[in-house]
Amino acid sequence: MNVVFDAMGTLFDLAPLRDRLGAHATEAWFERILHSAAVLTMLGEFVPFKELARSTLATTAAKLELDVDQDDVLAQLQQLPPMPDAREALEKAGRAFVLTNGGREGGENLLRNAGLDDLVERVFGVDEVKAYKPDARPYELVLGELGEATLVAAHAWDVVGAVRAGMRGVWVNRDERVWPFPDEVAPHATVPTLRDATRR
Repeated sequence: MNVVFDAMGTLFDLAPLRDRLGAHATEAWFERILHSAAVLTMLGEFVPFKELARSTLATTAAKLELDVDQDDVLAQLQQLPPMPDAREALEKAGRAFVLTNGGREGGENLLRNAGLDDLVERVFGVDEVKAYKPDARPYELVLGELGEATLVAAHAWDVVGAVRAGMRGVWVNRDERVWPFPDEVAPHATVPTLRDATRR
């Protein structure tokens, strides 16, 4: 079975960013990243994740009147710790892959820094198709290479994109708790942990 994991917030813990910026600011920043990525993708434009993360961090900090060291915060994105059950999930996945909005190089760096790179066969990055998830193109890139695959993600919007593109979707509801979309686009399975996802 080909199991494809999202990276940030799914395999990797955002807690260090929450500790540094505060939970509210971190959530606002990542929501702005997602919104800006969606706007660019809808308009047929693309900028690398690093640039998008920097510009949206500046906007978020200005709006919330935060004094942040942008270089320090952005460097933390490459040093995120894995979730406690990430290694076990990757080991039990069979064939494990990663699909990330953070770009192929960014995903590879996260895995390498966490000592998990030997457990993942390939990192797929949105920079390869110049479109951010949940646009269909990143998922179609995966399906084009693997034939069929299941996406495991802790973000409902990511699971919806994968299912709409023809993948199976497993939603890890550890943070969002309640499915925010209509039942017509429900995941194939909902689980509380990565460990449970690979058992499915």
